[in-house]
Amino acid sequence: MTELGNGIPVLVTGATGFLGGHLARELSRRGCRVRALTRRTSGLSALTEQGIEVAHGDLLEEGSLDAAAAGQQVVFHTAGRVSDWGARDLFERANVEGTRNLVTACREAGVARLVHVSSLTVLGLPRDGRVVDETTPCAKLPRGDFYSASKLAGERLVREAHGQGGLATTVVRPGAIWGPGDPNVLPRIIAVLRRGVMPYIDGGSNLLGLSHVANLIPGIIRAGEAKVAAGRLYHLTDDEEITSREALDALADALGLKRPRLSLPYWAVYGIAAIVEGAGRHSGRAAPPAMSRYGVRFVACNCRYNIGRAQRELGYRPMVSFRQGVAALAQERSLESSAPAAPGRAGMPDA
Repeated sequence: MTELGNGIPVLVTGATGFLGGHLARELSRRGCRVRALTRRTSGLSALTEQGIEVAHGDLLEEGSLDAAAAGQQVVFHTAGRVSDWGARDLFERANVEGTRNLVTACREAGVARLVHVSSLTVLGLPRDGRVVDETTPCAKLPRGDFYSASKLAGERLVREAHGQGGLATTVVRPGAIWGPGDPNVLPRIIAVLRRGVMPYIDGGSNLLGLSHVANLIPGIIRAGEAKVAAGRLYHLTDDEEITSREALDALADALGLKRPRLSLPYWAVYGIAAIVEGAGRHSGRAAPPAMSRYGVRFVACNCRYNIGRAQRELGYRPMVSFRQGVAALAQERSLESSAPAAPGRAGMPDA
């Protein structure tokens, strides 16, 4: 593969989402001919104004995938269901069946490289402080963690497809993706901080695996253009040792909120989350509850994700530090609070 740019045709799935949108715009800025696969028919100006072609379709509609993949040299797969709430079949359809359909479309269209964005949660969110890398076996996942199970199944499909019909595949595993505009991780944490009910778990000394979107995008692009990346798996994080206490305190300080006041043992917070989840299921709740067992495991995860392979083979170098990222979030929130309210329509995750 050569450096992406100079009119090279690329397809980005999930381009109306947080990560996919950043990726599509950066590829366009670099000179690629970007096509964006989306189910949406409105609210696409952020893409079209940058000359990005919109292909309407769905991961579950094979015909639309065939049309979207036609003529593309590289496909970046960022679409999927990202949530800690919902029925198993919703995750399997979006993250497994949809990925299988895309692999088939890429192979039949003669795509050279498919880059699949998976998640470090497939390693089970360990809590014992171990160092993990791309050779670490995936853990047995807890019952009910449909998201991680579906991401693991999806990445296995992609890895198994490498070399079939001339298609080269690469899998990248980010940590918790964050940054300005993040719709998934930060808003829920901030909401709990605002209510003053966010605790530290076991003192908050555990290390988090974070991936700032501005760090992650160049790594994903390198995975799509580096010859050595064919058939490989990479971990892409910010490569900083940030504890959950440091993260929560910095976020609270930046937004002018009170820091957490209590520290509770993991088992207690996990038990409370199980009760909250049970009540949500009993009531038929559609939206995610304020707490979930996955969310507790996520915040309490304690391990060091080794990114040495990405550094050596891709030249991956995170440039945005945690402190810089939090400062940018504070500025964004300040601008939002000072801007007049405008009518709008809530969007749904693009899968």
